[in-house]
Amino acid sequence: MRRFLVLISFLLTAQLTVAAEDKVAPPKVTKIGDPAPADAPVKDIEVTAKKYEFAPAVIEAPARSVVRVHLKAVDREHGFEMKAFKNSCVKFNPKETATAEIYMDKPGEYEFHCCNFCGLGHGKMKGKLVIK
Repeated sequence: MRRFLVLISFLLTAQLTVAAEDKVAPPKVTKIGDPAPADAPVKDIEVTAKKYEFAPAVIEAPARSVVRVHLKAVDREHGFEMKAFKNSCVKFNPKETATAEIYMDKPGEYEFHCCNFCGLGHGKMKGKLVIK
């Protein structure tokens, strides 16, 4: 009977461990810019980062909308930072996605770049957010 209880205990522990490993943490969300009004429209965009490039490198959105940038790294840890905002660096890696929510009420072109050193071409890893 004791062996049976030990076996059941072991199986339950193993099952709980596997279940915990299967859970994926929700992506972290970093808000950049001024707070958005509650009724602001949202534009979702998927952006991948790999060796010295963002794809797409140019994101277009209307003014007074929330641009929700879903970030996915293909090869290694990268970062996404809006040059116009201090401390806006969002780091992400192939195992963990991240989301940046950007609210801009004025039209213009805003540069973003990788804020996590990723190799010799790191300085060329840039893009732009075009607000119309």
